[in-house]
Order: sequence, then C-alpha cells, then structure tokens
Amino acid sequence: MRAGDFVRGNVAYNRELSPVAWEDNKLKLPVRVALLRAAKFFTDYLDIPNFRVIDVVLTGSMANYNYTKYSDFDLHVVTRYSDLECDDLAEAFYRAKKTIWNDRHDITIGGHDVELYVEDVEQPPVSAGMYSLLQNQWIKKPDYNPPSINDRAINLKVADLVKQIDVAVDRADDPEDIYRITDKLRKMRRTGLDTTGEFGVENLTFKVLRNLGYIDKLEAEFNNKQDQAISI
Repeated sequence: MRAGDFVRGNVAYNRELSPVAWEDNKLKLPVRVALLRAAKFFTDYLDIPNFRVIDVVLTGSMANYNYTKYSDFDLHVVTRYSDLECDDLAEAFYRAKKTIWNDRHDITIGGHDVELYVEDVEQPPVSAGMYSLLQNQWIKKPDYNPPSINDRAINLKVADLVKQIDVAVDRADDPEDIYRITDKLRKMRRTGLDTTGEFGVENLTFKVLRNLGYIDKLEAEFNNKQDQAISI
C-alpha cells in the first residue's frame, strides 16, 4: 500500500465473481456444502426449540464483484423473529449469539472467513447480490457495473479518522469516550449507505477502517475501559 493510499488493496471491483466460490455463476458444490454445514452448526448452537430455517443466504461482497482478500462469506440464516414470541428481544438475542459464535469459531473457505448472522425474513438486507443456498439459485444476481470511487475523498477521510481513533484510544478516560467515536462511525456508515450506497465514501471508509483493524481496536479498548471502570 502506498503511503497515504488506503484504497489500494482495501477497495476493489473485479471483472468476475470470486473464483474461490463461483463457477459459471453457480456456487461451487464444495463451497455450498461447507456453508450449509456451518449454518447447521450455527443453528444447533442457537439452541432454540423448533427454530425454523426459512433459507440460508449468501450475501455481501463474496456474492458480488467487489470482493477483496479481506472479504468474508456473509452467511444469513433466515428465520422469522416473531416466532421467538418476544420481538423486542429477538434482534438483541440473535446479535449476541452471532457475536459469541463468530468470536469462538474460525471457519474459513479459500482463506476467507465465514461470518454467520440470523436474518429476519421481514427485513432482508440491502445487497446487490443474494444467493439462496437451499434453492441453489440467485435471489438477486449482481450486475457488473463498475462504480465511480472517490479515492482521494476516502483516503482523506480514513487518514482523519485514524488520527481520531488513535487519540481516543490513547487518551480515553472511560468507556463513553470510546463509545462516542464508535457511534459516530456507525452513523456515518448508515447515513452513507442510505444516501450514496455501498460504494459511497462513508461506507468504503468504514470498510477500510475495519480491514485495517481500527474497528476491532475500538471494541477492544471499549471493553478494556469497561473492565477498568468496574475493577477495584
């Protein structure tokens, strides 16, 4: 990576879908089998009686042309949150379970991590590519449409946020100091996705920061500050 060039290697748009996963626009059989096994292990781990799997969907950059060496297999186990009969808690419960699972397990395919999520059938993700593993067919096939990416704006924004994160981690006195910048980053990404889409400056800036380890750095420091605040 050239000095000050955060885009190179972190942002890409390829001429074909990832050869690790795809052949003739079909998910390779060994990959599909491995992903379905991971989904089965994950649903067993959830330990919810009569958990209903509506579908298992591959989405994200590994189902699109914008994958990089950092891309995960984003695997969504689709269910109906309301089946849990506590709608207000379902999202938080599944998110917590997902985080614990992904922290404990290191499943990879072709060097790419497999990340598991529980998706509510009533709230499908916004993604250019979605592939049903149960039906073995595209739900939404991505179009090859190279975007216009503002490298300079991304590099400037990443450089500024890297400094802010480093200062926050170095000088934070309590967990709230870390939470504020973490919340700022999440809102930045959400606003960017809503206004300029996944190839906008805000979303790509967030992805670069995540690839560089800065999102994990903030999370680790937040947990550290919480522990310090409680310890005596």
